[in-house]
Amino acid sequence: MTREAFAHRFGEDQAAAIEAAAEEHKNGVHDDPGSDAFRWALLICVGYGCWEDPSRTEYHGITVMAEDLNLWLLQQREWLSRHDGDVDYIALLAGTYDPLIGKGTL
Repeated sequence: MTREAFAHRFGEDQAAAIEAAAEEHKNGVHDDPGSDAFRWALLICVGYGCWEDPSRTEYHGITVMAEDLNLWLLQQREWLSRHDGDVDYIALLAGTYDPLIGKGTL
């Protein structure tokens, strides 16, 4: 799975919105994207709930329905579980990633 596949499914504007949202959440703790910067951006946005709360989706310009995006992420479980960069560590400890990737995978 690649950024291009995401953009094909949801649109280039949505891929760019997710990347921009993740960049806004950089804080010196979870800034290493690893080998795939888009996978990192998706995981940071999951951790921050960027498409779960209407005020956040509006702020970030994310128009994809959360249900559609979460279903797509579930289908990408194997790709996501190979992430080798940082994540939102508070979200990781809280189990936020577990439903999408599996407990203890990241």
